[in-house]
This record gives sequence, C-alpha cells and structure tokens, in this order.
Amino acid sequence: MLNLGAAVVVMARSPEGPRPPKTRLAKIVPDETQRRRLYAAFLTDIIATCGSLPDVIVRVAYTVDGGTAGFEAAGVSSRQLLPQRGETLGDRERNLFEDLFQEGFSQVVAIGSDLPTLPRERIVDATERLRGTTKRVVLGPSNDGGYYLIGLERPPGQTQVPDLFTNVRWSTQWTRADTIAAADLCGLAVEELDEWYDVDDEVGFTRLRAELADAAGARRAPATTRVMREEILCGGF
Repeated sequence: MLNLGAAVVVMARSPEGPRPPKTRLAKIVPDETQRRRLYAAFLTDIIATCGSLPDVIVRVAYTVDGGTAGFEAAGVSSRQLLPQRGETLGDRERNLFEDLFQEGFSQVVAIGSDLPTLPRERIVDATERLRGTTKRVVLGPSNDGGYYLIGLERPPGQTQVPDLFTNVRWSTQWTRADTIAAADLCGLAVEELDEWYDVDDEVGFTRLRAELADAAGARRAPATTRVMREEILCGGF
C-alpha cells in the first residue's frame, strides 16, 4: 500500500453554498452576507496554517449539499477537495478516515474549519504523537465538551478504522467523553493536546475578538482580523 505520509483534513462547508454558515452566530452577526464573509475568513486562515506545515498534505472535506463554490478564494485548489460521505457526523468522520487511509496516507488528522487562530504547533504535536503507533487516538479538547482535532495512524493491513464514531452524542457537552469511552472499548490510548476553542457561539466569538486585539493573535489569523475590524461587523473593533 502507498505511504503518502500525513494528511491534515479540514472539515468544511462552502462559504457560498445554499445553507448559510455559522447560524449559531446569527444573534451577534445577524447579516447573512457578513457571516459568510466571516466564515470564508476562518477557512482562509486555517487553510493557510495547515499549508505552512512541513511534510503534510492538506485536504478539505466538503459537505456535498453545500457544493464547492468559494473554496478557491479561500486558498483551496480543486485537487485538495474531497466529498464528505454519510448521513450523520459520525458516519462522515469515519468515512473520511477510511477514504484517506485507503488513498495511502499513514496518518490522518481531522480538524474543523472554525479555528482561525489555532496554533500550528497543535497540529504538529498531533502528528508527532501518532507516529509509529496504531494503538492511540489523539484528541484536541475544546472547552464545550467536544474536540477540535482527532487523529489516527492507519491500521495495519486491511483492518477497519477503530469505531470511535458510533453512539457518540455529537455537538453536546458529552461528545469528547463518549469518544474517550469508545476509544477504551477499542483498546486505544487517548492522548489529549492542549485545549482550544471553536468559534461557533457567542462565547467563542467573544474570545476570538479578544484574541485578535493582541498582535500575536492577529498575525495567526490575518483574514479573520480584516473582517472583524470592519465597523459594520464588530462596532469599532
């Protein structure tokens, strides 16, 4: 089987698709056009972060119902795109690992698209912890009980991807705990990275706004900073 090394895959939705992105931010950013611009900026910044990593191939897994419009403007080429498969989030994550392992990647690290200021060191740490072992899952815990990153090494031979995706209460405070319980049933050790946050609600938005007020945060997410600094969006950020 091919060995293409490590893949970092961003799970994303088209910023120009029929379904408006970031609906949970509608109270803070009620204008749909502005939310689309903000999400496109999130995507631009996390793709740039991933693209700066050495010895890593970047892929973007898009939702089929959202289409592929707008990804090129965010720095994503057509050859980097692959469709998400499955009805539930658990199905889509499992299939994503299966597809990329079948393609020939030895390590796969999956992250979300609403992480514009994620330090690149978190992804490097994940790939280093995975190297050389199939008995481990790496999780990046988020402060809402979920995770912002999950990584696995390719199982030996043609064995299936460990089932970390069934009976998980997705998008709840129990998501990470359920995933850890599933890992235990699969005989996998869990390695946790330092905590980070998703920008998908008012708490995350407030934290992002504070982070971008600092020069270091702004440097990590220049596209998001530009959008956030527009008075129409943030009232004089």
